[in-house]
This record gives sequence, C-alpha cells and structure tokens, in this order.
Amino acid sequence: HGRDVKDFIDNNFYVDDGLASLPSTEEAVSLMKRTQEALSTGGKVRRHKIASNDKRVLNAFPEEDLEKNLKTLDLSEDNLPTQRSLGLSWDLENDCFVFQVADQKKPLTKRCVLSKVNSLYDPLGFLAPVTLGGRLLLRKVTDEVDGWDEPLPENLKTKWEAWVQSLSELTTVSIPRTYFRPEVSGQAERELHVFCDASEK
Repeated sequence: HGRDVKDFIDNNFYVDDGLASLPSTEEAVSLMKRTQEALSTGGKVRRHKIASNDKRVLNAFPEEDLEKNLKTLDLSEDNLPTQRSLGLSWDLENDCFVFQVADQKKPLTKRCVLSKVNSLYDPLGFLAPVTLGGRLLLRKVTDEVDGWDEPLPENLKTKWEAWVQSLSELTTVSIPRTYFRPEVSGQAERELHVFCDASEK
C-alpha cells in the first residue's frame, strides 16, 4: 500500500483520529483510499468519518464514509461546518482553527476557578497569553482561599469576573491552519524562530 500509508498510520493517528495535510486533492484522496484499504484488509478496521476542507476530497468518498455532520450537506452549495478534532475546533470552510468557550454559571469558588481554567483545551498553545492569566489567578486563589467551595473574596472575585468576561473575545479569534502557502511548503529547509522574554511569573 506504500510507505506513505504506513507513515500516516504510524505517525499521524492519535487514538482513532488520523490527521494529515497534503499538497493536493489527488494526493489526499489517494492516501485516504489506500489507507482505508490497508486497514480493512490488514486488520478489518473501517476507516470512515472523513472530513476535509476540500469539497473535492469529500466528493471522492461515499456519503456513509463522511463525518456525521457532512453527510446531509449539499456539497455543491452549502458551506462546510466547524469540525472538532482532538478538542480543537476546525472551521473547514475557512481552513482555520477557532475557539468556543462554554458559559459556566456556577458559584464563584476555588472549585469553579479550577474547572474553568482547565476547560480551555489548547494543546498547541495558541491561547497561552489568555490561559496564563487564568492560571496566575488560580495560583492566587489557591494561596488565599482555603476550602474548595468557599466563596472568593471580593478582590479576587472582581479580577476573576474580568478574566472570564475576556474569554468571550476568543470567539472572534481564528488561526489559519497552514503555516505556508503551497508554493513555499515544498522547500527543502524551513525554520521557525520564536523570541520570548523571561518573566517572574
């Protein structure tokens, strides 16, 4: 079935989610079809729930192989929806990562603070400037509040409410999924430089 199929299965599966980015529609369809065949013949595993930001890829597979919320779409007219993968929300139509923050109407206690801070799933660190504020507040709450269900003191309550209010702005943030334009992505050598500063916090 090819080295690329083996590499995809070995290195791009996370539990049962296989994620890959390919330079062309044809390569994506070919890899997916050959992977389906390899998993079916080699281990009787059905590879389905396919999602893509390219409607031509979706059209290459029967409806029953598509992700649940794509099955009922008219791919010739409808916009593609947002897809959740490994806790991230991926806007298929615009090919970018977006963020959804659930409202949490709970009493303001240390337990509530811990729950809210940990509910922001951000494995790639896109939201670090925001989540860091919540973690620093959690540290302060842990230092100053004894019981898990004790109400926050007024000074911490005000800071906490301001931070939670700021989370609503995350719904306006979108991060392009691709680092490079297709014509740049084939270059042999690429470097990513990150500059940062030290902080007491």
